[in-house]
Amino acid sequence: MSNQQYKPKKYQWLQIAYLLVIGLSSKLCFAQQNIHLEGVLGTSLDLTIYGVDAKQSQAAVNTLSKEAARLESILSTWQDNSSITFLNRSGKLKQAPAELHGVIELCKQWYDNTNGIFSCRMGKLEQLWQQAQTGQIVPDKVEMRRIARDIQQLPWSTNKQDQDVTLAENVLLDPAGVAKGYIIDLLMLELRAALPQATGIKLDIGGDMLFWGKPENSDKWLVGLLNDDHTVMDLNDSLSILVPAVAVASSGHQHRYVEIERRKFSHILQPDDGWPMDNAPSAVVVAPDAATADAIATALSTQPASQGIDWINTLDGVEAAVTSAGIQVTSKGWHNYMLNNSRLPHQPEKNLSIEYQIPQINEGKYHRPYLALWITDTRNKSVRHLMLLGESERWARENTRWWRRVGRKIPGVLEAVARPTRLPGKYHLIWNYLNDQGQPVKPGKYWLHMEAAREGGGHDYQKVAIDTETDSLEHTLPAKGELGTVAISKGLTSSLPLPINNPIILVDVRP
Repeated sequence: MSNQQYKPKKYQWLQIAYLLVIGLSSKLCFAQQNIHLEGVLGTSLDLTIYGVDAKQSQAAVNTLSKEAARLESILSTWQDNSSITFLNRSGKLKQAPAELHGVIELCKQWYDNTNGIFSCRMGKLEQLWQQAQTGQIVPDKVEMRRIARDIQQLPWSTNKQDQDVTLAENVLLDPAGVAKGYIIDLLMLELRAALPQATGIKLDIGGDMLFWGKPENSDKWLVGLLNDDHTVMDLNDSLSILVPAVAVASSGHQHRYVEIERRKFSHILQPDDGWPMDNAPSAVVVAPDAATADAIATALSTQPASQGIDWINTLDGVEAAVTSAGIQVTSKGWHNYMLNNSRLPHQPEKNLSIEYQIPQINEGKYHRPYLALWITDTRNKSVRHLMLLGESERWARENTRWWRRVGRKIPGVLEAVARPTRLPGKYHLIWNYLNDQGQPVKPGKYWLHMEAAREGGGHDYQKVAIDTETDSLEHTLPAKGELGTVAISKGLTSSLPLPINNPIILVDVRP
């Protein structure tokens, strides 16, 4: 054949141009889809989808909205005609929806997993606090404790075979601490079924998020956390995080409270006594699914921060940052999600290793010492609490330098970071150059302070200068009364084990 036979005709050029336009427009149509809806579960819904066009995403959102409304009609305690409202009003619900049974099972599971710290049966106590606010009379603490303990001892009553649910007398179900996460998980399944071609989905309802797949040009999702004033932090802030396909949930009490006689009581009640949590911590949790993240974030807000982090460090696949009294404590793997991870020391030898000793003192009645180890700048401004041993304020005050310069200025500091006293022996901890807010400190000179006091014993204090810019550091302080020998160095030079329940320990630090 001649070359003439291969020359495209006019209509063929038009076909080629048409195909090019279709290809380009398809690429544009499959750009990131962002959808915002109000009034979903009493809050807002934000959805980001990658790999689908606008028409596909809109159809999926319509389906999603209907499913969210259906689930809300079952699990919302605010809707007068919801299934759970009917159950609380009548005490019994025949042929209860499967989703209500699912939430009740989660409530049972997390009550057991937390030894009663998480509870979905606080509705009656919450009702009493609302009535107290209306009447402006503070409830009787002893009576609230009695009611709380009676409620927690009552059995659950569900009949899976007949799908019936019966509540014990005086029990009102309020699964708010897990229901939103449960719904988010179900809605993500709905989205994935409706959009099989999607490459990445972010579902955010009221600040609780679930991620699937990957965003465009990245294998991790950027999450801007919230300040205490409930505004989103700058995404370059050190407390923003990068996460894979996981769930992120938060809890806190700054904007929800009961006000009686000009006193503000947190809406977060302790299940064991029905009383608001003093200095209730706020928490951010990363977990495999939204229901787990939601339940754990709720449980962390009802216990001291240090106790909560110790618990988190026993859970697989879960990390958390808990803030109490302005001090942040984190789980052992939280640093892996930090946006500013590049500013952390990646090699263990760059961390500050502190090996301290509680001396054996032979005397008749020995009381374990209250110990404080903390970092200040050269102007004695507190930078980081490394260790507080002893949870009684009465004896914590005996560490007079710590109390006068730091402790008395931070309400709730013991609940935030204090741990039980320890027996005599050698211990080891690491400072990773983060301050109490979880942010890297500026390079330079600091003071390490050590103070110990003991009931019926003595009181001793020492301090040593630290330069974070020094490549090598080795310093040993001799024993002094209640303070045993202290060895300070750069790197993990100690042969002593590193307990995983110490929130400041970051041994395996990687980018």
